[in-house]
Amino acid sequence: MKVISLMAVPNQSFTVTIDGVLWALSIKAARGTMAADVSRDGVVLAQGQRIVAGHPILPYRYLSHQGNFAILTRDDELPWWEEFGSSQTLVYLTPEEVGIND
Repeated sequence: MKVISLMAVPNQSFTVTIDGVLWALSIKAARGTMAADVSRDGVVLAQGQRIVAGHPILPYRYLSHQGNFAILTRDDELPWWEEFGSSQTLVYLTPEEVGIND
């Protein structure tokens, strides 16, 4: 598991390279919840995916063969941007951590 820093702002986009894979994430406030767009090496994997605490952001196992992301929160609260960097953390999960074995 790798921790990825988030800013405490309602909308943010960034890229991160992990194990030679270029990930592009956009995390946005959307009607009282947080949503994410995720691309891997330029291929869109998810758009407007609702983020739920402790659950993988990419919704299907077959999309996770090179890893996945999740937001960990205190007491499984719904992720909310005002808590990013204090009680809520974005993490990258390896395929093994998500239960994918190639």
